[in-house]
Amino acid sequence: MHAMWKGTLQIAKFQVPIKLYAAAEDKEIALKTAHRECGGPISHLRYCQTCQTAVEAGQIRRIYDLGGGNRVEIEEEELKAISPPASRSFVVEQFVREDEIEPVYLKKHYYVGSDEVGEEAYRLVHRSLRQAGKAGIGFITLRSVRSLAALRPTRYGIVMSTMHYADEVRANPAYREEGREETPATDDLSFVFQQLVGAMTAPFDGARYVNRYNEALKRLIDGKIADRVPAAPEWPEADFGGGRGADLLSSLRRSLDFVAADSLFAEPNPDQPGAPH
Repeated sequence: MHAMWKGTLQIAKFQVPIKLYAAAEDKEIALKTAHRECGGPISHLRYCQTCQTAVEAGQIRRIYDLGGGNRVEIEEEELKAISPPASRSFVVEQFVREDEIEPVYLKKHYYVGSDEVGEEAYRLVHRSLRQAGKAGIGFITLRSVRSLAALRPTRYGIVMSTMHYADEVRANPAYREEGREETPATDDLSFVFQQLVGAMTAPFDGARYVNRYNEALKRLIDGKIADRVPAAPEWPEADFGGGRGADLLSSLRRSLDFVAADSLFAEPNPDQPGAPH
């Protein structure tokens, strides 16, 4: 795998040479656009709506729209002047408990590797962070963009995740604190729901979850190549059962019966309330 960034991890005066590798890649199938009449490819021109003509890249400048027809123009030189200096270091500014970082802050993930010369130091950082349950917070410049990032230990190594800034993360409009405008769940409901969660708990296997749309699109394309149209995929239908009180309890119990018949959850589960440990 090709390293997309090479630099230094710096913790105070302690330095470790590191490399970053993309941790994931999109597998979506790209469909191009074509002219229906002749099949020719469609190009996307830069078009001025005022002059009603296509323009070259050199004729374009950036603006900030103030509304009402007002704007300010920003030159490329001005943008370069305020851009962060090129850096090949990730400097840890502080450590935090890993569970303090809400998932909504995390953006893109990279595996952190090391050269042979820094292998011992890398293992020290990984082992120590994992034992402490801590993550390092700092800034990294990737492709000329300075991003907030978290250095996080995982079971199989260290992952660096770029992060949203606080003013980019929205508050959850659906969240209500406990006890505010809510009907307290009965003990029966809580216990049965915990039973359902326990019954459906199994080791995570990412390979079990596939992109069914991508698979259907591949079959469609293969069928077009072979001049045949495959059958449409069958999508599971959602069951919106239950509302409040007795309806909820009945729905939960039906769910338990359904899960009990699923071979994935057939093994004894210590997470089940009331199960022997």
